Amino acid sequence: MTVFIFSYFLSAGCCKAGVEKRTLAEKEEPAYADETAKKWMPSVWKAFVRNGPTGTGLPDFSRAGYGMGEKSIPKIESPVFDVTHIRFGAVPDDGQEDTLAIQAAIDAAAAVGGGVVFLPQGRYDIHQTKASPYLQIRSDRIVLRGNGSGKNGTTLFMGAPGKEGMIRRLGTVSAEIEARRHTAIAVIGGEDRKELAAFTQNVLRGQKEITVTDTGKFSEGQMVTIACSDPLIDPTYPAPDKADIPGQLTTPFTLSPVQKDTFGPAAQKLSWIAGIEKIINAHTIRLTRPARFDQPLRYTPKIFSFNGICGIGIEHLRIESAWPGGYRHHKPFQEADGKIIRTAQEQDYLWGGIWISSAVNGWIQDVTFADMTQGIILSRSAQWTLKDLSFIGQEGHAGVTIGWGNDNLVQNVEFHARLVHPVTLTMTASGNVITECKTHYEGRNLLSGTDTAMDFHGIFPFENLFEKMKGFYVCSGGDLSVLPHAGVRNVFWNIEAPAKITGYGEYAGDSFVQTYDFASTSSKKPATMYEHYPQAFYIGIHRRGNHAITLAGSTEDRHTRWMTVEGLNRPDIAIPSLYELQKKESR
Repeated sequence: MTVFIFSYFLSAGCCKAGVEKRTLAEKEEPAYADETAKKWMPSVWKAFVRNGPTGTGLPDFSRAGYGMGEKSIPKIESPVFDVTHIRFGAVPDDGQEDTLAIQAAIDAAAAVGGGVVFLPQGRYDIHQTKASPYLQIRSDRIVLRGNGSGKNGTTLFMGAPGKEGMIRRLGTVSAEIEARRHTAIAVIGGEDRKELAAFTQNVLRGQKEITVTDTGKFSEGQMVTIACSDPLIDPTYPAPDKADIPGQLTTPFTLSPVQKDTFGPAAQKLSWIAGIEKIINAHTIRLTRPARFDQPLRYTPKIFSFNGICGIGIEHLRIESAWPGGYRHHKPFQEADGKIIRTAQEQDYLWGGIWISSAVNGWIQDVTFADMTQGIILSRSAQWTLKDLSFIGQEGHAGVTIGWGNDNLVQNVEFHARLVHPVTLTMTASGNVITECKTHYEGRNLLSGTDTAMDFHGIFPFENLFEKMKGFYVCSGGDLSVLPHAGVRNVFWNIEAPAKITGYGEYAGDSFVQTYDFASTSSKKPATMYEHYPQAFYIGIHRRGNHAITLAGSTEDRHTRWMTVEGLNRPDIAIPSLYELQKKESR
């Protein structure tokens, strides 16, 4: 094994740091000699090998997913709590509500420290009225397991929408008062936390070793929450020129008064979840992954305990609902005379499959979502793997949404049902990897608003990876107040865009990235739509059917302060998966 060390010295008052990584520096050409004879090698990868995730270079995504991507999803065998056992009393296919019986099995597993809650083949009716309960997991190591996600497997049938209530931006309030928690299954961890230590020296992007006041309250392998606070934001009188953290994470985008939430109270505190990899000495720790942005002491960075839940699994299930269809994005369903049958809130948010908040190291695998308007919401959670999922049936709002969550892996998701936002990142989501997903439809439905979108929804989600996607392009949403759509250094790698790109109107043309708010860009025209994705990487973007894809009206490779473009309209990239290679080289 060839090992190298890249090191750097921080500015005055900062600590010296070194990061150990495997490299291909001496062996780049031999290692890829066969591949590069036929395919092209991105120069950004070579720069990453030399420098790591420093400066404005390519981010590190090697630790995404369950167990930081280093462990396979476990096969838990015991103890087993069969929901049809006389102790619990669920009866599949009888048309009677089974919510309380299944919940009793979940609670029984929790009482002994965890286990498998097993649902044999058949249909189980849950949440049959707005007033009836929904399934909740609130303890560690609970695995909710069915007997397959097909029609002849195990179905959880949600008979009524969740309770109407205030819909707030993800992560801005406790899960206990967020209406979207009323889903078929809710995973809710504790949100209380205690301060463990504070940073004592500045940290630069790419640094893993952190100097703190005291390491006495840490243990190796421990999950913690790190938080920074913006010293400039005045929550009472926010102003675009008085925002330090939002400024760093959206540069070179120029914030204006209309983006009031981007530099307001919702963005004043930025937190994320990480692990303690090593306690080096009484005042130094090493985190499990590098810092994603500069964290000077003026941000008062602190480390807190993480008191959520871990080890939750949801697998081999079909989650279906009584949603009858007729979806309209952010609009009610009305009869011909204008009478409202279903409110916009119900249509957008209240036919939900799975809600997850304050949870780490969990998984959802082999789950089909049928006739759901909202699939999975992952909030303030980290190191989840969501894999082998399918969305079918009626049109709806969103598939997988990650808000204020980091280092999660979404892999192999098939979208057959038309959705407005198949995959959404929002609210400072970072380090998430979306890979090997495919849409089975093309073009925007102008009535329902559904499309094949990779969506960024505001409050600067940054340093996320989309790769090996088929049939997607970037067509983001979000209120004007939370824009730009995305933060810095999001990566789009080896993506096949759809042949049909409808986008935001006639001006959209063949552009891979789109925004409805081009008026806030420097030219105030569609030509600068890309400014809503500052410092982004577009590597190996191509399109179905031999159609050309463009960025800023051009098909040329380039590197500017706004973007790095390599291999546009060239599908023959030598590194099909950045995530897999980074994971391999980090070991």
